[in-house]
Amino acid sequence: MLNTKPAQPRIFLPRFSLRKIAYFVVAADTGNMSAAARQLSISPGALYDALGDLEKDIGADLFVRYKARGVTLTSVGQQLLSEARGLVRHAETFESFARGPRRELSGEIVIGCFPTLLPFVGPQLLADFHDSYPAVTLRFVENSQPALEEAMLAGSIDVSILYDVDIVSALERRTLFEAVPYVLLSKDHRLAIPHTPVDLAELAGEAFIQMDLMPGKNDYFFSCAGITPRPAHRTTNFELVRSLVARNLGYAVLLQRPASNITYEGLPVEIRPIANKVPPLKVIFAWPSHIHLHRRVEELMVHGERLFRRACKGNS
Repeated sequence: MLNTKPAQPRIFLPRFSLRKIAYFVVAADTGNMSAAARQLSISPGALYDALGDLEKDIGADLFVRYKARGVTLTSVGQQLLSEARGLVRHAETFESFARGPRRELSGEIVIGCFPTLLPFVGPQLLADFHDSYPAVTLRFVENSQPALEEAMLAGSIDVSILYDVDIVSALERRTLFEAVPYVLLSKDHRLAIPHTPVDLAELAGEAFIQMDLMPGKNDYFFSCAGITPRPAHRTTNFELVRSLVARNLGYAVLLQRPASNITYEGLPVEIRPIANKVPPLKVIFAWPSHIHLHRRVEELMVHGERLFRRACKGNS
């Protein structure tokens, strides 16, 4: 009778040091060996040696080095950077769990944010989260939605605050709050009647001031109403939209509501609800579905949901 034992799973023993991989990520992010060494609190020589060892283990150069201009990634370095970020993130998460839930949260969270949203959610989230977790640094990156999605999938942004429109399937999402669209008019506009909703069809032939950022081009609202607007001016600047409307150069459809109905120039604008059946638009946290979130990022999202849910109740 044969005494057979089940085969033991083979354990892969990597040749690469996690510390050296972390050095690679920092050097790639700074683009300068001296700056990376200062950030890592090691000498430039030690950093050069560590990265040289990593390149030998990989069998390919990760950087092109310039004497006066720092470093840039090779094609191999570009291909490996996202995976390297993931390894460093997993190692950090493992250490956090190993040290227990009572360990104070620390480190940096890089948050992408749609530009028109950032002034309304960024300062409040930054201040409130810092009160609870002073050792965590929040760094905001503002850009268009496609650029933020690309940066998240590449691993350079942890989580983003976006409108829930045309989100790529590779991203998970959590709702922060719902934003209700409105029509912005000058005080002299014929439809600026107090307490009177505006039918978008009545504006279809007029000049439209368009936010020229994806997905902020208002196609969503007009398509819901079955109307095609006539853009007269396009800009990526939220306050410029308000200023052009105040000058009676057109109307706008916006989501975020400043506390004051006065523009930078000191001119008034009028906010009117939309009479058409246009649903509110969700503002969400979004992050790559293949990423295991660090505990500090999870806590940020829980904190944000609680914070803005309370703010929305207070404004209802």
